[in-house]
Order: sequence, then C-alpha cells, then structure tokens
Amino acid sequence: MSKAVKVGVLGCYRGFHVVREGFKVLGKEGVTVRALCDLDNERVKEAEKWFVENGCTDILLFNDYKEMLKSDIEAIFIATDAPLHVEHAIMALEAGKHVLCEIPTIYSKEEAVMLKEAVNRHPELKFMVAENCCYAAFIDTWKKMYEDGKLGIPVYAESEYLHCETTEKEVKPPKDPKYWRNNLPGSRYLTHNLGPILYVLDDEVETVSCMVPDQDSKTLSGYYTEKKVAVILCKTKKGAVIRILICFGAYVGFDHNFAIYGTHGMLETDKSTDFDHKRCFARFSDLPFSKDKKIVVPLGFNPTENDVGHNGMDGVMFKDFIDCVANDKKPKLDVDYGIRISMPGISAEESYKNGFIPVKVPKF
Repeated sequence: MSKAVKVGVLGCYRGFHVVREGFKVLGKEGVTVRALCDLDNERVKEAEKWFVENGCTDILLFNDYKEMLKSDIEAIFIATDAPLHVEHAIMALEAGKHVLCEIPTIYSKEEAVMLKEAVNRHPELKFMVAENCCYAAFIDTWKKMYEDGKLGIPVYAESEYLHCETTEKEVKPPKDPKYWRNNLPGSRYLTHNLGPILYVLDDEVETVSCMVPDQDSKTLSGYYTEKKVAVILCKTKKGAVIRILICFGAYVGFDHNFAIYGTHGMLETDKSTDFDHKRCFARFSDLPFSKDKKIVVPLGFNPTENDVGHNGMDGVMFKDFIDCVANDKKPKLDVDYGIRISMPGISAEESYKNGFIPVKVPKF
C-alpha cells in the first residue's frame, strides 16, 4: 500500500469493534482513522480514546453524518441500524467515499434497485459488503476444493446460526422497542449462513420457502427479534437445495455450522466444537477410505494469529476492504453479492407470512 487510507466510522458500537480489529492488522501505515460519527457521544469518545492511544491523533468527531461526509475521509465503514444501510451507503457514494457496509445489505426490493443504481453511477468507488463469515479460515479452502472439482456437482448444503448467550457479562442489545433487531424477523438475518455457501458455490437463490414455529417469546439472549426461529429452504440457480436455520429462540449456545454435499464429495464443520475452534471434515470419492472414516480438512490461513474478534474474521475482512481501496481492486463481496445474500431473507419473510408458500426471489 502506497499510503494510509483515511477512514471514517459511522456507528461507533459495531463500527468501532470492526475497525479496531482491522487497525490491529494493518497498523498506521495501512489505515488511519480520521473521523468517528455516532449519535451517542459516549461511544464516540470511547472509540476516540482507543484510536488516539494507538497512534491516530488527528481524529474528527461528529454526531451529524452529513457533516462527516464533508470531511477528507476517503472511505467509510457503515455500521448503523439495518434499515439505514442503503440510505447511508448512497449518501457516502454520492459524497465520493468508498463504502464497506454492514449486513443485511438491503432492507427491501426497492432498496436493491436504488443501491445497485448508486454503485453503477460511481464505478470509480469501491462498494464492499461486510459479510465477515466469508473470512472464516476454512471458507476459501472449501471454495478452492469446489472449484477444483473435489465435490462434483453440489446437491445439498446447510448452515445453522445458533445464538443464545446467557452470561450476565454478555453485552445485550437495547430493549428499546424501536431497536432494529427487535423488528427484524429471524429469517432476514440469514446472510452469515447463506452468504458463505453462495460464495463457495458461486451460486444464487431462485426460490425460497420458510417455516417458523409457533413459540415466539423472549429468549435468554435478550433479543426480542420477531419470529426468532426460522427454517428457510432455498433452491438455487445451479439446482442445489440449501437449508438455513436461524435460531434465536432455543437453548442452543452460540455457533455457526456449515455443510456441503456433492456428487463426488462432502464437507462439514465439526458441531462438537465452537465456531472459534472449528475443525472441518470431508469425504471424497477419489479417497475411497474416507467413505468409512471422514478426513480432517486443513484450514489454510488462520486469522486468529492476528486477532481474536469473531475468530479474526472482522480484522481480515477490513484489511481486504482497505486493500481494494488502496490498490484499486474489485471487492469479492460486491453489491451484486450483497443483494444475492440479502434478498432471499426478504422473500423468506413473504413466504411464512403467506402460509409457507414458495416465493421466487427477484432478480436485479
């Protein structure tokens, strides 16, 4: 990188945590945090304190996003409430800023069109989706195996998002009824699980069907998400079936589990270990002994060497974004990918609200 990229952070709760981990990886030579913006002054001050202590001494502080966009930042990480992602991303693009945007990327069909058009108007700028689970250590290993033909033709894949923290020290989301997660159906929060599968298989969802259980009370995790448990079945363009379980409403601990089954092989994560210490198992037809005993798959690069936040995924993801900006590279998680992983959740909500019927996912 020729120079440090000047970055702004919009939303200093999640935003601070991600950019902090990226800063640990990149250092002052790769990125400088130039501006912080949040409606909560305490969050802004807390974030400023950490970055100043770590060498970013010339930081601008804002409560007004429009004012921050007038500053000399080159790129921005958007970590505001999900219903505001598209509005804030478009404002940043129109102001000439590169964008790393949290998920879900879009909140409606109309927003998909608006965002796609805004990105197309600014080909000189980078727009990247902050789907951190694509930066888990095993995901690129799985992708290479698929591209090398080790799995054959994918026929089925599945993933589970299990979320139920119970410790008193766990940071809980606010109980304000207006808080976005209180009003986001679980089916819409599927990108951490659908996203990596579609990335590995280079596929897209054409039809979804979603079912939800009747139980819908407060969970131990403190989340009040509407329809906290959802099972989504997806049929893809390449003909595979994908099952996604989103579970905020059962006593399940915390985990992300993944599996892909193909005509010549299969891959799955180890459900006996937590996500931060995943092992992967496989069976391949060109290794006949693996039919009787699964083999352990090497993970490749392990981000935990640099960072422990989300198993290192946040820091590596942010580093990739800065690399795209500094070296004029196309993000692998671009706007089309963001729409592909978010739109099925919107269609899934439509499915369960209309009697669990199959719903075609709109194309953009």
